[in-house]
Amino acid sequence: MIIKNLKIVLKDKVIENGYLKIDGKTIKGIFEGEYKGEESAVDGGGRIAMPGFIDIHIHGSNNIDFMDATKDDYKVIAKGLYSEGVTTFLATTLTSDNNSLAKVCKAVKEAKNDVPSLGGIHFEGPYISAKHKGAQNEAFIRNPDIDELKELQELSGNNVRYIALAPEKDGALDFISEARKIGVVCSAGHTDATFDDVEHAIGAGLTNTTHTHNAMSGHHHRNPGVVTAAMYFNELFTEVICDGIHVCPNTIKTFYKIAGPDKFMIITDALQAKHSTVDTFQLFGLDCVRKNGAAYLTESEGGNLAGSLLNFDRGIRNVREITNCSLIDVMKISSYNQAKSLKLNDRGELVAGKLADFVLMDESLNLKQVYKLGEKVFEND
Repeated sequence: MIIKNLKIVLKDKVIENGYLKIDGKTIKGIFEGEYKGEESAVDGGGRIAMPGFIDIHIHGSNNIDFMDATKDDYKVIAKGLYSEGVTTFLATTLTSDNNSLAKVCKAVKEAKNDVPSLGGIHFEGPYISAKHKGAQNEAFIRNPDIDELKELQELSGNNVRYIALAPEKDGALDFISEARKIGVVCSAGHTDATFDDVEHAIGAGLTNTTHTHNAMSGHHHRNPGVVTAAMYFNELFTEVICDGIHVCPNTIKTFYKIAGPDKFMIITDALQAKHSTVDTFQLFGLDCVRKNGAAYLTESEGGNLAGSLLNFDRGIRNVREITNCSLIDVMKISSYNQAKSLKLNDRGELVAGKLADFVLMDESLNLKQVYKLGEKVFEND
């Protein structure tokens, strides 16, 4: 398949007029200029082409929470995420008991072959700080346990890709070092770590920060915390919920200017109420309510922000409007950085030999078409 008449966003330049050649599930080639071949081609209508988006932090959608999802549920969620341009996602858990995490591991292992956009599991907790628990259930918080993680990794069929933890907890540095050996990316999240704690954790293998600014020690001129470290250390990829609610636009603008497009990663942190009409629901035993465009714990549960209802493509447009970033930067913060962070070397940029996961958008970054493994999975023409 050839798609011509495209503006193609690459890592180092934008091809103003070019075409893509797709061979089965992979990109065969990317070419600059007008297509003049004899093979029939699809007219891209001058749309912007960039790699499919990667959401590494999402808890559910379509009134389905990944803590309870079945194989068929994953198919439903994946279809909804295609409408946002998301061609890879990590099923994100909550701080919970071992049996519940094991249940997610079994479900992901079963669903993986039938849901090509399912990239694996993101454990958010349970090794976090009670001080910054946010909407996590404190009853299940515990210290890092590498044996538990190894058992869950084996149970999942090696599909655990990412874990958020508090690096200041007892045993965290050894845990991070061992987790990296079994292919799990470690991120500082729900944490009261100091700047020095983060620096030591980077030495052990920490590479990310979780929903930066939310549920973590902040930037302070005498007591710098995780936010300061996220701005300073080039080794850290930084998740940011870009709904304009969890982090205000001016903070996004400032943080983006400092952290830069090579570290910044858009996430949704979306909960099950996304793509749903439900107004109340439970988050692993905690009552939540839809309010003012996001999800909150009920007042009886403390009233904290619980998560977003953000669509990924809306997050991209938000960041573009707030920062006036370039198309190349949009590509980096929506896909390339996520793939690089997770070492997903087969996706995240439009390059010959990589998976044919890509989106076509208009100049306002509205989605028009989405392709997964060379097949069109969403159209909005």
